[in-house]
Amino acid sequence: MKTAVALAALVLAASCAQQPVQVAQAECKIAPVTTASIAGGKSRPVTSLEQRYAEMQLGTSQYRMAQLNSHGMLHNNVEEALRDCR
Repeated sequence: MKTAVALAALVLAASCAQQPVQVAQAECKIAPVTTASIAGGKSRPVTSLEQRYAEMQLGTSQYRMAQLNSHGMLHNNVEEALRDCR
């Protein structure tokens, strides 16, 4: 019985390993806050360095810590936004 279960698990693992899994890349929605974006004006293109800096600012913010304390990792929009950027 143990051998049959182990053999079934091995076959299942082998079949899953042969099939390439394609997942959609989530779009990072974190952007630096500028006066143009706050006023509703047309925003300029953001460089990757500016976007990474905005991610760092959000990741180390007091708002993120407050969200983690109140909601944890589930149903937390800040954590989902940071996760989409990786």
